[in-house]
Amino acid sequence: AVICCLSVTSLTESQPPAAVNQLVGLWKLVRIEVRRPNGTITADPDFGPNAVGYISYDQTGHMSVQIMNPDLPRWKDEDHPTAAEAISTVEHGYSAYAGTYEIQQQEGYVVHHAELALIPNYVAQTWKRKFKIDGQLLRLTPPPFKSESGELVDETLVWERAR
Repeated sequence: AVICCLSVTSLTESQPPAAVNQLVGLWKLVRIEVRRPNGTITADPDFGPNAVGYISYDQTGHMSVQIMNPDLPRWKDEDHPTAAEAISTVEHGYSAYAGTYEIQQQEGYVVHHAELALIPNYVAQTWKRKFKIDGQLLRLTPPPFKSESGELVDETLVWERAR
């Protein structure tokens, strides 16, 4: 009986929680919704209405994300951007980081722990996102933040399962 109980216990401990099973995979960005205080929904001001991106989660607890504004102006010399072109891309049109993640299932959060990032200051940062999976859609909602204009906004990134 003891061996049977230990076998069942180790089996359930080695099984990832249902939320992890649902989250694991590759997701393609559908849109970014920014909710203004007056209730209007707009596109993200940096990534624009045509934002593209991918986020992936694997079963070993690793994740990576890249998002881009595809409507940024092209660099005059693709191998040697001017300082202004490079800064504009980083500040207003591209974000990427990778690291580990954990799920706080009771609270409905996924927590990203950045180990590398396009912006060096993001390394070793932790980001908590509310997550909801509905069929083939994943919604990630960070805490409200102040926009450049100073208003408090809510943002939701909507992803569709790619595989």
